[in-house]
Amino acid sequence: MMAVMTSNTASRPDSRRGTFLRNLRRFHAWVGLSGAAFGLLFGLTGFLQNHRAVMKIEAGQVEEHKVQIQLDQAPATIEELAGTLASRFGVPMSRVRWRVLPPRPARFGGQEVKAAEQWLVMVTGHAHFARATYLPGNRTVDLERGDANLVETLERLHKAEGGQAGWILLTDCFAGGLVFMTLSGTLLWTRLAGPRLLSAALALGGLVAAILVASRAW
Repeated sequence: MMAVMTSNTASRPDSRRGTFLRNLRRFHAWVGLSGAAFGLLFGLTGFLQNHRAVMKIEAGQVEEHKVQIQLDQAPATIEELAGTLASRFGVPMSRVRWRVLPPRPARFGGQEVKAAEQWLVMVTGHAHFARATYLPGNRTVDLERGDANLVETLERLHKAEGGQAGWILLTDCFAGGLVFMTLSGTLLWTRLAGPRLLSAALALGGLVAAILVASRAW
C-alpha cells in the first residue's frame, strides 16, 4: 500500500510538468501564428534595408511635390494652422505634429540680421506625408509632400515612421510576442529536445557572435 502511494505521489509532479509543457507549447505555437504576418513583413523589409547599399536596391522610392497653399486668412496660432492643414488633408489631429523654430541669426546684404521665427507642421503617414513651413503673418504656406510607393511604404511601416498609435501598439505586441517566443522556445528546447549544457552553449555562442560582429563597427 505504501509503495502504491509513493508511486502516485511521485507521478503528480511529472504530470503537472507535462501539462505545463503541453500548454506552453500550444501558447508558443499560437503566438507564433498570430505574429506570422508581422514576421514576414519585418523579415522582408529588414533584408531590403540590410542589402540596399551592396545590392543597389532602389525599389523603395518617394515621389516629392513642392507646392504653395493659399490660406483664407493668416492663422493666429500654430495650433490653428495645424487644424487647417489636418482638415485640408482629411486626417485626424493625432497624425499632425508641430513645433516653432525660434529666430536665428542670418546674413542679408552683408549685414547680420535675425530671421523671423518659423512654424513647422508635419502631417505624418506611412504612404503619404507632408511638411509645411510657415512664416507668421503670411497668407501662404510652403508645403513639401511625399508619396511613397509600396516597398517604401512597407519599409516605413518597419521603422514605424508615421506615428500612428494603432500601428505602434501592434508592433509593441509583436515585440512582446518575440520575447515570449524566445523565452518559451528556450525552455521547451531544454525540457524536450536536448541537454541543458548544449542549449546553454548554443545561446551563449549566438550572443558572443552578435557581440563580436557588432563590435567591429562600433
